Amino acid sequence: MQRRTHQSATPDAVLSSILANLTVIDAVRTSILSRRWKRLFSSMPALNFSCLDMYGVYRDDHEWYPYYQQKFLKGVNELLELYSGRRVPCINMACCFARKFYSEFNRLMHSISRLDVETLYLYFDCGTAPFTLGTNPICDPSKLFNFSLELLSQASSLKHLLLHHCIVQPSSEVCFNSLVSLTLRGALLASGQLEGILSSCFNLKLLALRLCKLPYKLRISGSVTFVVFWACGGVEEIELQGANLRKLESELFNKVRFFFSFVPVLEDVIIHPLEDDTVSYVFDDLARDLPAQVQSLTIKLVPSQVNYFPTEMKMFRTLRRLSLILVSTHDCFDIVNLSPLLDACPLLQYLALVVTTPRTKRNGKGSREPPLSPTCHTELKEVIFCGFDGTGSEIEFVLYILRSAINLEQMLLGRGNSCYLGCGKWVNNLDVPFSGRQRNSIQKKLHGQAISSKAEVIIQ
Repeated sequence: MQRRTHQSATPDAVLSSILANLTVIDAVRTSILSRRWKRLFSSMPALNFSCLDMYGVYRDDHEWYPYYQQKFLKGVNELLELYSGRRVPCINMACCFARKFYSEFNRLMHSISRLDVETLYLYFDCGTAPFTLGTNPICDPSKLFNFSLELLSQASSLKHLLLHHCIVQPSSEVCFNSLVSLTLRGALLASGQLEGILSSCFNLKLLALRLCKLPYKLRISGSVTFVVFWACGGVEEIELQGANLRKLESELFNKVRFFFSFVPVLEDVIIHPLEDDTVSYVFDDLARDLPAQVQSLTIKLVPSQVNYFPTEMKMFRTLRRLSLILVSTHDCFDIVNLSPLLDACPLLQYLALVVTTPRTKRNGKGSREPPLSPTCHTELKEVIFCGFDGTGSEIEFVLYILRSAINLEQMLLGRGNSCYLGCGKWVNNLDVPFSGRQRNSIQKKLHGQAISSKAEVIIQ
């Protein structure tokens, strides 16, 4: 009697948090404890199904047991019946044998489609499929699952959809009025298929393509406001026709040419050239073609790629904000080599420099003889240098800015750095702060060097 009273006194929120940390199969087992536990299970906010940990089948052993494969699909279907008529915020499912049981999987998708699901993540390789980055970023197409969007024709509440390791087939019969974000990862798209998908998503805001094999030419249109291309192969020409497109992010393996046909509100572009021979595109064709209203540009580079800057850069004539991210590498580099880029941005007002390279690989001496000659930057007002360590080259680069920016208001030098993860996400990396002696030494070298009377130098 006391045990029953104690259990009934436990709030539903506490019991639900316990269920959330269990696998689905263990959570199901709790439903036999009482009517209350059955009700709690059927109200779990997220359902995670993986054929790697269901029914005691682990790693790749399940490849040899069709019995378990069918049992997995049947079990998932039975579990979903408990949620019939209920709201399900999120469903995650990883199943690498959907091709073998196509009809059973289709029935499962129709069951999911009839639920009130907001977020659906479907992985067709259980996270074990091999990927080869480059011009052919996906494995053998014959092993990919052919996923038709018609399977989700009744998913009227679906807001977020991720499809991984599949061939996506659009359907002219389907309209996704509620879909807000679509992520395709390790997917294969033929010519015209992405355009067909976008034409059925009337309110889509985020389109993310990662490690996908795309056709030679691609056209992005519709309602999207944020488009992401990450390490996709095959495509060489991308035409942008988005009346609402505000942000473009791209990791480039090959020389992809962007055509900004109609992007009246595009204002933020993030580019990461993954190969050295694509660096020249950023500072040549992209600089020439970038629409006038784009005022913020983020360039993510390996420091050695600075050596591939063209000798004569095209001007970024309207750019107001520039962020440079130098990602970790084993190559030594000299940061003063970035100075020509500032000359290519005559209207620049804000400069952010993030250096994540190991300090042992930085040129610490300030190698130029004579030092950099200051030029005149009339618009630059704010500079943030994250990952600053006070090396000779870094001091020389900072002095160049202080002696060139005639209207500079603030320069922030911080030893800690931030790392950009993509899709608008950053992670802050804390670092050992400067000692009092180090801070005083840096202040002494920079004191009185600013040409602007309003300049304030802050050393964190």
